[in-house]
Formats: sequence, structure tokens, C-alpha cells
Amino acid sequence: KEVYSREDVLSELGITDQYLRDDILTSNTQELQTFKLKQRARHVLSESNRVYRFREVCHNSKGEQGLMELGELMSASHKSCRYDYECSAEGLDTLTELAIKNGALGSRLTGAGWGGCTVSLVPESKVDKFLAELKASYYSDKQNADLESAIFVSKPSAGATVWQLS
Repeated sequence: KEVYSREDVLSELGITDQYLRDDILTSNTQELQTFKLKQRARHVLSESNRVYRFREVCHNSKGEQGLMELGELMSASHKSCRYDYECSAEGLDTLTELAIKNGALGSRLTGAGWGGCTVSLVPESKVDKFLAELKASYYSDKQNADLESAIFVSKPSAGATVWQLS
């Protein structure tokens, strides 16, 4: 089933509308009358699979082929966020499309979606051109855009770490 009504959800789960409101729905979803459970589940399961595949590629693939695979996984993730989870936004979709058009191997939204930011995998040799093209094609009409904080280069790293101090 593509779309479940609120009544369908209550019946399937054997719960009251009050329980749905108080214990399941978030404040911004309280009034929803339809639920796309199949699409949401497809996103969660496929995203989990992409995470494991991404890790596998990082550990086992080398060179350009590995980077291409990582880019494909990133772009597939964005597509799933856009169409199955519906947590993207027009600006994010435009940025990811422009990123690919301008040399990124992959691009996706990051953060919580709904208007956050994007991350793109760009070969180091193409970074300067990529930045110039993205600034010209997306940010040129953004009057007050602080380009230094809106678009910047970073490199992969180990991420957050907990240090035990004695």
C-alpha cells in the first residue's frame, strides 16, 4: 500500500489517536492524515545498506573506481532522501544537481535535511573549478550570501573522538 490513512495506522497498530499524538508523532507531524510508510521504510532500509556498502568500499576499494562507487552511493542517498523520505528541499536538490554537473562524483544533503546543507565528493584536481562554477551558478543571485561560510572545502577525517583524560 502506497499511502495509509490516519485511521489505517490506528487500526493496524491497535492504538488510539491520542496515543499516536502523544507517543509517536512529533510536533510538526501532529495533523498528518496520510502516511507513506512503504516509502519511509524503503528509505531507512536502503540507507542502512548504503552506509554498510560505503564502509566496505572505504576499506576495500582503491583509486578512482572506489571514489566513483562512493559518489554513486552519495547520490543514491540524496535521491532516496528526496523521493522516499521527502526530507530534501528545492535548494538542496538544485545544489546536488549543480554539483554533479560541475564535476562532483556524488552529492547529497547532510544534517537534518529540510533545508540544511550538502556535501559533495570532488576530485582534488577539480576543486577550484568546482567552487567557481557552483558560486557562479547557484550563489550569484543570493544577495547576502557569505560565500566563505556557505561553500568551503574539507577533507575526510576520522570524525568525532572521545578522549579519556586521567
